[in-house]
Amino acid sequence: MIIEHNHSWAYALFSAHLHRYLPALKWEDHLMVYEKWKSVHIPKPMASTCQWERSFIQEWDVDTPHIICLYHLGMHAQIPRVLAEQGFCFDILMDRHVFEKQQTPLIQLQTELNRNEREYRFLMSDDPQVLLKARTAIKKGKHLLVFADGNSGTSESLNKKVRIDFLAADIYVRKGIALLSFLLQIPVIPITHVFINDDYYSVVAGNRICVQPYENRDCYITRCMQQVYDFLAIEISRSPWNWECWSYLHEMNCYSIAVPTIKEIGEQNADAGIIHIQLAGEKGVFYRKYFCYSRR
Repeated sequence: MIIEHNHSWAYALFSAHLHRYLPALKWEDHLMVYEKWKSVHIPKPMASTCQWERSFIQEWDVDTPHIICLYHLGMHAQIPRVLAEQGFCFDILMDRHVFEKQQTPLIQLQTELNRNEREYRFLMSDDPQVLLKARTAIKKGKHLLVFADGNSGTSESLNKKVRIDFLAADIYVRKGIALLSFLLQIPVIPITHVFINDDYYSVVAGNRICVQPYENRDCYITRCMQQVYDFLAIEISRSPWNWECWSYLHEMNCYSIAVPTIKEIGEQNADAGIIHIQLAGEKGVFYRKYFCYSRR
C-alpha cells in the first residue's frame, strides 16, 4: 500500500492529476516528476538569452495565415519572440485575467516587437468583437497565436466544451481554436520546442489541421481539438515534468470525477495513493486516485 506523509496540498493535487492521465507512472516516481517540474517552471524572462535552431521556421511561408497553437511546456513565453524575429506577424489571443496578471512583461514584449515596423496586438477571448478582430488580422495576412492548453474557462460548464481523449483519460476543452479555424477557413498548426543541449533549443511543429470539404462544424471542432491535444500528449509522454498545467487542472473545469464508494476509498485499497496532509490546519487523508479528502 502506498501511503505518503507530510506533503503539501499542491503536491497532492499534482500527483492526483499525474495518476489520472499517466496511471502507468508509479506512485513512488511522482515526487521525482514534481521536483523536476518545479525546476523547469522557475519563472524565465521573456527576453531569453537561449539560442534557437530555426530551420523549421525558415521553411515556413510566413505570409500564409495560420492559427499557431502554443503549449505551456516550459519555453512558451520565449517562442513568440523567436517567431517574430523570423518575420512572423501575429496577434496573440489570450484570456483577459492571464493578460492582466502578466500585463507588464507582455506590454514590454509588445513594445519591443512593434519596433520592427509590424503591428502585434493582444486580443481578449471575452471581447464581443474578437471574431471580427481576428478576421481583420487574417485579411491583413497576420497569424493568430493561441495558447491551446491552460485556459481558465471555469465559468463554462462541461456541456459547452468538447470532450476528447487525452493520454489515458479524457479532457473537456474549449472550442475556440477550432471554431475560429472553421469560420475563418485557416489551418491550425501546433508548435513547441525541443531541447538540444545547454541553452540551445529548436522550434518543432505538428501537422497542419485543415477543414475538409465534407466536414460540418461540429465534426471539425472535435477532430481539430483532438489533434491539437494529441500533439501535446506526445510531448507530455516524453517529459511529463515539462507540462505546467499539472498544478492547476482542477481550476480549469476540464474533467469529471465519479464519486467513489466507501469500499473503493477504503485504506485497504492498495491503489488509492493515500497521502496524509494538513488542510486548513487539520490533519487528513487524501486519496489521489479518487480525488477524495477526509479529515482524521
